[in-house]
Amino acid sequence: MSFVRVRACILRCKEYVIINPNDPNNQKLIKLFEGKHRGHAIVSVALSEVKDYCKNVGKQLKEEI
Repeated sequence: MSFVRVRACILRCKEYVIINPNDPNNQKLIKLFEGKHRGHAIVSVALSEVKDYCKNVGKQLKEEI
């Protein structure tokens, strides 16, 4: 069984980015996400756990890279 993992700011911002460990640009995206959410509750979880109440901000952050 395969599932998608994400880094999510679950309490304050309710935003997430998808984790793709084989993509170097994705690693930059995750670092940018973690920097913007420093001090917040950030966790790595399955997408199915947060998709109903968190927003995917990956496309917005890609524009900043």
